[in-house]
Amino acid sequence: MLEHGDHSYGYHLFDLQPGRTSQLLYGYRKFLRQPGRRLRLVASECPACPGCQYDDVAVVRDALQEIVSFLPLLARAELRRLLAGLDAEFGRRTLHDPDPSHWTDWSGNPYPWWHRRLYMGG
Repeated sequence: MLEHGDHSYGYHLFDLQPGRTSQLLYGYRKFLRQPGRRLRLVASECPACPGCQYDDVAVVRDALQEIVSFLPLLARAELRRLLAGLDAEFGRRTLHDPDPSHWTDWSGNPYPWWHRRLYMGG
């Protein structure tokens, strides 16, 4: 299995700018629009690069999760509803990674569920 990098799974505030939420939602939907019944995640070749890190859809989902916490109450609820539908499809179309050693980071903290899916090459 390819590792998906050793980086924090939080969104960087310096990257928060107008239009970022729609860009991230576009990336998440683009992943889900791929043909085929089952999808595998693709690790970023350069997870430390501010642009390349979003080649990994799990990092895109991390950023969306972080954005939720910055939104006003009504917008937060709307984005959560939207993510719930996308997450349901993501869960149906990706496979759970059966290897528990891939479920936690180096300190033993569990990755969010969307990181515990099979990656290409795994």
